[in-house]
Amino acid sequence: MTDMVLYVVKGDKESEKAIKMLIKRGVKFQKIIVGKEGNGKSMWRDIRTTKIPVLHSSKGTFIGIDEIGKFCKK
Repeated sequence: MTDMVLYVVKGDKESEKAIKMLIKRGVKFQKIIVGKEGNGKSMWRDIRTTKIPVLHSSKGTFIGIDEIGKFCKK
């Protein structure tokens, strides 16, 4: 099991782009699909943000497509 968790919204363009970037780089991750409205409280409790997409790991939390892209370039 991986410690990487990607929170996405199904059908969201940035979420789909983040998934493709991580797969292309060979990053193993668990994908959690959240609703556009309903999961804000649990996401805030777990990772202190409600922005999507967000990649969370023991190395940090990467919020938004730009930060996820920077993570992929490391």
